[in-house]
Amino acid sequence: MPPAVIAVVLIGIGVPAAMRAILGWPRGLPGAWVASLVAVLVAQALGELGGVRSGVAGDAQVALALVGAALASGGVAIAETRRRRR
Repeated sequence: MPPAVIAVVLIGIGVPAAMRAILGWPRGLPGAWVASLVAVLVAQALGELGGVRSGVAGDAQVALALVGAALASGGVAIAETRRRRR
């Protein structure tokens, strides 16, 4: 397994867990992990396909993975909030 994939998988797991620890959301952590891992893998694939490079090889993919994971975790938190209001 390439080292960049290991880094983005750790991001996909760590970002939702950190958001939950700091802010108390998303409450559905398994759902946030799945959404975050999918977003991270898509960001990694797009970075590889697009040939995005900055500094050390893989930095851009890791940055895209962080953004994707944060957006996915936020999306799960928003969906949970809407579900609770009903």
